[in-house]
Amino acid sequence: MIIELLQPVYGHEENAKKSLKAFMDEEFKDLDVAFEILSPKVAGKKHLSVMVSGDDEEVSANFLYNAFGKPLQKSDAVPGETYKGFISKIEPDQITVDIGFDAIVSAMSLSTLGAGNAGQIAARFGMIPYLPVTVTIPTGSVPADELWAVGKVNFSKEQIDLWWTWKKSSTDRIFLNNATRSQVKAALKKKRHGRDVYGVERLGLMECVVICNEKTDGPGIVASIGKLLPSQMGVLLADKKSVK
Repeated sequence: MIIELLQPVYGHEENAKKSLKAFMDEEFKDLDVAFEILSPKVAGKKHLSVMVSGDDEEVSANFLYNAFGKPLQKSDAVPGETYKGFISKIEPDQITVDIGFDAIVSAMSLSTLGAGNAGQIAARFGMIPYLPVTVTIPTGSVPADELWAVGKVNFSKEQIDLWWTWKKSSTDRIFLNNATRSQVKAALKKKRHGRDVYGVERLGLMECVVICNEKTDGPGIVASIGKLLPSQMGVLLADKKSVK
């Protein structure tokens, strides 16, 4: 069977495919499944697609969907439900999220993240294109056909709470796209920032977050490693007033 993942393809396609292969080699080593990662150009998709076969193909497909998301069809969207997505565009008046189709988070629905337009709020919380997020399909009296005429969604409560948890912590966070976790760790090591960060966490195949320590300034790390990585970077400046 051929499955399409929500994981977007951009930047260095071969790096994304190598990263997915390494992930599947490790996770599927005890399963009866063979797989082939298809070129998005061949598959005619903007997301990664994989051909899986064998007795455990269904289990493997569900595992991949859980890890990297499954493109949603408009006809399958259920009001009130939460879905995985990737930010695809940030504009002053709205944020576009790819959930299988382009869905819009309006500036008005971002009020729980504070004052400012959508672009200002995105910058404050370190949002960048291709950052994995979760969104909720709105409920209400708006007919489905009118709702999907603009593809309106909201960031999920869990996503909003996570951003605020990070914002109120004592450590800056740097979000990066178009780079694997190992590439980011190598750049930090080359610039001798090993003691300046607590670690690097993978968010997607080519998206990750650097967790700085309490004494490290996030923008300073960006300035230091920026030329080593083909990444867009966003910084979430933590509220460090409580740090003694």
